[in-house]
Amino acid sequence: MAGRSLPERCVWALADGVVMGPPAAAVNFFADAREAVDAEAVWRFFTTPLPRLIDGFIDAYPPPERRRRVIARMMAPTHAAGIAYHYDVSNDFYRLFLDTKFMFYSCADFQAPDDSLEQAQARKADHLLSLIDPQRNEKILEFGCGWGSMLRHIYAHTGEKENLFGYTLSNQQARYIAEHFGFNVFLEDFTTADLGRDVYDKIYSIGAMEHILPEEVLPLLRKLHAALKPGGRPVQHFFDLNGTDPLPTSMIAAQQFFPGSLLSLHGDHLRWASEAGFRLTHDSEHDYRPTLRAWFDNLSRHRQQAHRIVGVQTTNKYLAYFASSWAFFNRGKSTLHRLVLMKD
Repeated sequence: MAGRSLPERCVWALADGVVMGPPAAAVNFFADAREAVDAEAVWRFFTTPLPRLIDGFIDAYPPPERRRRVIARMMAPTHAAGIAYHYDVSNDFYRLFLDTKFMFYSCADFQAPDDSLEQAQARKADHLLSLIDPQRNEKILEFGCGWGSMLRHIYAHTGEKENLFGYTLSNQQARYIAEHFGFNVFLEDFTTADLGRDVYDKIYSIGAMEHILPEEVLPLLRKLHAALKPGGRPVQHFFDLNGTDPLPTSMIAAQQFFPGSLLSLHGDHLRWASEAGFRLTHDSEHDYRPTLRAWFDNLSRHRQQAHRIVGVQTTNKYLAYFASSWAFFNRGKSTLHRLVLMKD
């Protein structure tokens, strides 16, 4: 991809803004740049607070009915195609900005300004471990298992690799796990896979529910309820939408990064969990912004390597992704939750 000149980008941004709204147009404006963008200029562009009138316009445009039509046209990719588009870019590329120990591509737990990304991700791993509470001889399943980060942490705790299972749709991640750790990982869509009945003691996910369409969440939760043994628990780490609008303008911009994925409203998710037969025992909120800033800074520092691995346009796009996502959370449009549910 050769990218576009500045005049071409301005014309395309205007056209994108009319059709898809300002957030999507802004992302494309930077992602399509022929040359490397100024990282701090990108950060300031997306994170500087806007006047209330402009902010309100961004939230309202396109109007709801057109917004639904635009999103419907963009929802063609399958789960597998959408995951491959984002995650099968390059393992080496992701190493440039993720933490060095786990390669977690999900919200970390920063507690102090001088925390390193490694410290924050280790703290997150320990918190999730306490929520999952893995015991020896328990069968534990992760869906959307990334590069095997949490599977490794559980294995270090229980010492039992044979009872750990995972699902992923990323070829590169599945290959990485097979080559480095040898966990039981299936390259299959967990929304359609047969998980059996009364098979698992714990089922957890970290950053996977974001890829499940709202209409798929309740059927998936019912499938998890059936697959868990009595007394079993699902643990979910994910972000969803605040408010009451199920199709905000931000979901158009999200298609630039995760085609075929839509977030659910948090209230809907809790209601569906109850309808599936689960009892909520834990719901905590966590701040994604420090993690996004850490990833942005790491990628900015390693831009030359990133250009060699994935090219200038992909590097530009991820810088815009991290900065626009920071603004998305900072404006209160979404919150990172950790849920623990119980099958009685």
